[in-house]
Amino acid sequence: MIHYSPKQVAQRLGMSESSVKRWLDQGTVPILRTAGGHRRVSQESVEQLLDQLKVSSVFPGLRGIDNGAADVLGSVAVLADDGQGKTIEEVVEAFRDALLDGDESTCRRLLDSIIDRGHSPSSAANLLITPAMHGFGHQWERGELAIYQERRACGISVELLASLKRQIPVSDKGPVAIGGSPEGDQFHLPTAMVELALCECGWNAKSLGCNLPMAEFSAAVQEYRPRVLWISLSWLVDERKFVDDFNAMVDTLPRRTVVLIGGRAATDSLRPQLRYTGHCDSIRHLTDLARRFES
Repeated sequence: MIHYSPKQVAQRLGMSESSVKRWLDQGTVPILRTAGGHRRVSQESVEQLLDQLKVSSVFPGLRGIDNGAADVLGSVAVLADDGQGKTIEEVVEAFRDALLDGDESTCRRLLDSIIDRGHSPSSAANLLITPAMHGFGHQWERGELAIYQERRACGISVELLASLKRQIPVSDKGPVAIGGSPEGDQFHLPTAMVELALCECGWNAKSLGCNLPMAEFSAAVQEYRPRVLWISLSWLVDERKFVDDFNAMVDTLPRRTVVLIGGRAATDSLRPQLRYTGHCDSIRHLTDLARRFES
């Protein structure tokens, strides 16, 4: 498999190398580290970035290209229609700064500008909110960000997602999906993002929120009778207890209910202990997988 340096990725995306390195360090896409500690990005991860930046159509045939073909990929400036001719990179930076400052109106304007360029609401939200919040998390861990700033950014992001969802007509005839995050997991944004993405796909999706005991998921399934139950895993307080409670919950579900899991806490070591139908490593992966179970 072909792998690229951050400099090569930056050239192909028309971005600065420092911004690419920051995105990679924030976990925007998976990366490899050489023995010397250098970042290397797989072809698949480059494709994910291209999809997020809405430039994949500029590079037909990226899948399966060889080194010679890769040399023809040049820098591309993707303009966001925000009235100032900003590149996607500049919009992402401006959104992050506005979110940090608590400027909700500017965040909303920048989000709308990405949607106006042809991104779906969930794609636009993922492009702007996800890297910003990952960066804030790292800053908070290093003591570079006040708690109130991180909480304020979360609140604005939740409201932006809720506003986008209100603009999507809910189809009562669409397949039903419910989900949330387990007890001890206070991260609301991932499950709200899943809800938005599934609603875009025509699902009657409902996020139950965060910090829910497994028994609550069982009760909700009895009420909603969903085709899909998603569990967003960002943080586990007690892994052993979670595994036991999760598997006991799955035992109570109707056979037709599909269980999808995802999130940074759904690690390679955790997943083999769980009984689930599918694991999703991105919002797009989740929606693609969910489509298989629409009937």
